Amino acid sequence: MNGFLFHAADIARLPSSRQFTRAGARAAAYPRPVSTRPGVEGFALIDVLVGLALVGVISALMVVFLGQARTMMRISNATQMQMEVDAATRFLEATLGNAEALPLTQSTPDDVIYFSGQPNQLQFNGIMAISFGSSALREVTILPTDDGLLSIVQNLRRGSSAGGEVDSRTVPLIGGVTGLQFEYLDGSKGSWSADWKLNRQLPSAIRFRISVARDGATYASNGFARLSLASPQAQSEN
Repeated sequence: MNGFLFHAADIARLPSSRQFTRAGARAAAYPRPVSTRPGVEGFALIDVLVGLALVGVISALMVVFLGQARTMMRISNATQMQMEVDAATRFLEATLGNAEALPLTQSTPDDVIYFSGQPNQLQFNGIMAISFGSSALREVTILPTDDGLLSIVQNLRRGSSAGGEVDSRTVPLIGGVTGLQFEYLDGSKGSWSADWKLNRQLPSAIRFRISVARDGATYASNGFARLSLASPQAQSEN
C-alpha cells in the first residue's frame, strides 16, 4: 500500500502535458545560440619555459659534440700526416742502407767517388726496385725540389745503356718538405760532418731529419741508416 502511494505521489509531481507543450513552444520560439567559435588550446607559461630549457640543453650538447668531433678530426689528420712522414723516413733508411761501393759517374781515374753527400742532398749507387719482384743497380740521387717535393732520381749506371743514353726515373717521395738535413759519420775518425766526398770510401752511417709543413702545422721525423758495406771499406782503407 505504501509503495503504491509513493508511486502515485511521484506521478503527481511530474509536469503535465500542457507544461511540456509550453516549454517546447518556448524553446522553439527562443532557440539557444550555437557557438561557431572553434576551441582554442593555449600553452601555459611553464610549458614555454620548459620548451626553451630543452632547446638550450640540446644546443649546448650539440656545441660540445661538434667541438669534440673537430678535435678528433684534427688529431686524426695530424696522426695520419706524421705516419706519412715516418714512412718516408723508413724508406730513406732502407734505401741508404743498400748503398754499394761503386764509382759514381762523376768519378775520374785519380778521384774515385763512391758516395757524394751534401747537407740537403746525396748521391750513391744502390740496388733499387724497378718493378714488382725485380730490382737493379741504379745511381741514386736524393734531393728536394723547389716546389717542396722530396724526390729520388734513379739513373742507369754509365755504360749500361746502348749509345750512352741516360735512362732516368724520378720517384716523388713526399711533398710539402720545408727542411732536409743530412749528416755523415766517418768511421775512421768517429766524427760527423755535413759533407761527404772522400776518395773510395762510404760513410759508416747517415743521420737525417725531414720536416714537412701541412695545413699550418709542421711534422718532423729523424732517421738513421747504417751502411752495411761501409765497415769493410773503411777497414781496407786503414
